[in-house]
Amino acid sequence: MRRWGSRWGARGRRVGVGAVMGLAFAGLPLASATAAPVGPASGAGAVSDTGAVSDTGATSRTGTNAATSMGTITGTGSGTITVGGWCLDDADAATANGNPIRLYGCNGTAAQQFTWRDDGAVTVLGKCLDVTGASNATGTLVELYDCAPEASHQRFKYLPDRTLYSVKSGKCLAVQGAAASTARVGLASCDPSKASQQWSAAGAPSARYGLSAGAATEFDNPDDIPAVPFTDRDGRFYYQQSHALYGAKDSRQWNFFTGQNFDNVTLAPVSNASDPANPADSNADTTWRCNNSPTGRTATNAPASSGYTQRNFCDLSGVWVDPDTGWWYGLVHNEFTPQPFGDGLHYDAIDYALSKDRGATWSIQGHAITSPFSTARADTTAFPHETYYYGDGDQRLFVDYASGYFYAFYATRVLDKSGGGTIWLQHVARAPMSRKMASSSWTKWYDGAWRTPGVGGAESDIIPSEGLGSGYLTPGEDYRPDSTGTVADQVARGAMPDHSQLAVMNVAWSAYLGKYIGTPQNNIAQATDTKTPLHFYVTDDLATQKWTDMGLVANQPNAAWYRWMLDPASLTGSTVVGKTFRSYCAFYCSTYTSEYANVTITPNAASDLPAPVVPGASYQIGAGSGHYLAQSGSGLGTAAPDASSPAQRWRFDATGDGFYTVTNSASGQGLSVGSGDAGRAWGAGVTLTRSATQPAVAQQWSLQPVVHAPAPGGPSVPTGAYRLINRYSGLVLSLGAGAQPVSTAPVRDWDNPGTQGDTRPSADQLLTLVAAAHTDLALNRPATASSVQSAATPASSAVDGDGATRWSSQFSDAQWIQVDLGADRAVAEVKLTWEAAYGKAYQVQVSDDAKSWTTLRTTTSGDGDIDDLTGLSGHGRYLRLYGTKRGTGYGYSLWSLQVYGP
Repeated sequence: MRRWGSRWGARGRRVGVGAVMGLAFAGLPLASATAAPVGPASGAGAVSDTGAVSDTGATSRTGTNAATSMGTITGTGSGTITVGGWCLDDADAATANGNPIRLYGCNGTAAQQFTWRDDGAVTVLGKCLDVTGASNATGTLVELYDCAPEASHQRFKYLPDRTLYSVKSGKCLAVQGAAASTARVGLASCDPSKASQQWSAAGAPSARYGLSAGAATEFDNPDDIPAVPFTDRDGRFYYQQSHALYGAKDSRQWNFFTGQNFDNVTLAPVSNASDPANPADSNADTTWRCNNSPTGRTATNAPASSGYTQRNFCDLSGVWVDPDTGWWYGLVHNEFTPQPFGDGLHYDAIDYALSKDRGATWSIQGHAITSPFSTARADTTAFPHETYYYGDGDQRLFVDYASGYFYAFYATRVLDKSGGGTIWLQHVARAPMSRKMASSSWTKWYDGAWRTPGVGGAESDIIPSEGLGSGYLTPGEDYRPDSTGTVADQVARGAMPDHSQLAVMNVAWSAYLGKYIGTPQNNIAQATDTKTPLHFYVTDDLATQKWTDMGLVANQPNAAWYRWMLDPASLTGSTVVGKTFRSYCAFYCSTYTSEYANVTITPNAASDLPAPVVPGASYQIGAGSGHYLAQSGSGLGTAAPDASSPAQRWRFDATGDGFYTVTNSASGQGLSVGSGDAGRAWGAGVTLTRSATQPAVAQQWSLQPVVHAPAPGGPSVPTGAYRLINRYSGLVLSLGAGAQPVSTAPVRDWDNPGTQGDTRPSADQLLTLVAAAHTDLALNRPATASSVQSAATPASSAVDGDGATRWSSQFSDAQWIQVDLGADRAVAEVKLTWEAAYGKAYQVQVSDDAKSWTTLRTTTSGDGDIDDLTGLSGHGRYLRLYGTKRGTGYGYSLWSLQVYGP
């Protein structure tokens, strides 16, 4: 169904990527970037730089460049840095502070050999590439200077799109003017489509990830927010969308779609529900709801001639189901007080809403995240000059299972009062999940810590850190209303940030990488009204907000506002994804109005993949409550820890996509949940089933470390615990007591104080993995044999654990000894300790019934002593050694027969 069709233009920001209401960025363009022909090679002595561009953007040096030894910091590679056929060059091979860095004909001299240090410094002739005066101004030139350990303006990253990124400024290095001999290089707004920013850097660290995507597939239901998936307490799948168009007769709705999964949904009945006590408050028409919300009540109407017909327009975007009650909570994006300075736009703020009846009626409870500045109409005291601050909106909610926090990634824009210029900034706030989105629970990321309140607190613009910088702009470099000049003027002179490359960030946790990945809107595409390739970013820790560019998906150019990710195996989850996932785009996409493509992200080094468990090893799985997972007959239970019990030995087998099957090492049966809504419902039982070669999604689990997120700042601290998250249901394994001790539960890090909802203790889902002892599965198990030499050498002597007793057969072929393992056991190793009479040719076999045998290993050249047969793969209740050729004239004689699982 094409909801918008020809009506879509009714909402101004939808007509053209950047053409309506002054959305196009009015930044200062560079001069022509057409590449000049390759200059002639010069001799070892470079000519003087008589054509250098003056450093008009420089500010006074602050002293952060004090000379220092390079110490133990090492170079990661050396080589030339080129653009348009010209080499970056240290003019005259001089080493004085302030010596010009320019383009010159490539000549192979040391003045063109740049070393990339592992701290992000780029050196030549023992000095560092430096942004003059530590300025963020467009056009500020790079020069040579003493290396300083804390000089962030000396830190650069060669990005996968071939730009050279300055981690302090959030800008890129570009040729100033045409690429030619002696042309200078300085800061510019990052735009990889410009030839002046397309560098080759032979010595730079190589990309850590490879990204690829399949063909686009059309998605038929775009709306004014990303489609937000969630699952209700009864296992019913939903995704939520909304829109609030501006015209008097335009649609304003909060819609919910439900069905088996993302590909099989219909409009849910709650989408047309109204409040029985107030029919004007309806999901099908949210006009009354928005105008009477906490934000709406303080908003003011636009002038009568405006196309904005209401004082507030609000979209629900991001839903979470409370484990304590089953109530639905969500974040609400408000667009209010339209045209505050007559420029055609509005203010933004984020509230939170509650539904106690599964989405039928909603109450917008209060503010969650609001502007640090005034949002009153025409407030020239707060905004005395040419610009104003749009406020906080366009949020993307991410529920972090690892830390127990909500993270809201939200954006703002700085605008010219007269219309025109706009700059996108990106911010983030967080709140403990246990506080249920309450206004007082949110704190903003500001100046490197979670230190200011969500409601009205100061906020920092976050930019890529690339592992080298802070990842945010300091308060002195961020937007200030008392700065004079238009948006373009302020950005150009470094008085406020340039576009954040992270604006409108959509986040998921990659079980494959063990990291958080994010994809933002395409600012460059929006600013230039063109489609550009999609970028992905990665971070280890949301507590520090240090994002690194992973690379771009070249065959997915877009200019989309609305992006989200989806696990293609479950088709219900967007919080946890694997190696390959669906990346969605709504409006201004590569091929269709709305679409998705399967994106695959692979590290270029295996060491970049997490290794929480050892392949083939067995573990005990214990909960914080003291309960250990154990197989009980054909079912599951919990027990006190017993390192010697095969029932408590579990193996993790990787699927290759970041998930695992969890299998009892002895029985070979794995953990699984049921199908349909029942398998996704809170408290669904976990069963045992034999894993197929390609395990079903219900049999797959992600293993996520649990961390303590410190306040107000600093990195997350691992607790040593894990959560096992089922790929089908999105719920976690819970180990308790009672009638159903092994079940799934919604993620929580607090205990439910009530009697409704999920009442399992939070400790039941905090799991520790203890490497199981290497237990002999054959020890003291019943054993039989084809024959014995005498009563002193029975079959039982091979499995009694006594190295001085033995089994010995009669002196003929063939002979066998078998042991009853007591249950279906996985077998990975058999250790045979021979007496002098050994087997030269034999087979190791397993069976379920001691009648039909499967051979795990055949040996034809045995030489006695100890045969440790590893790498076996099979299972059965019975194990047999079947001898076909003796090594001596005597029988087969074993001091011990030992059997081990994975």
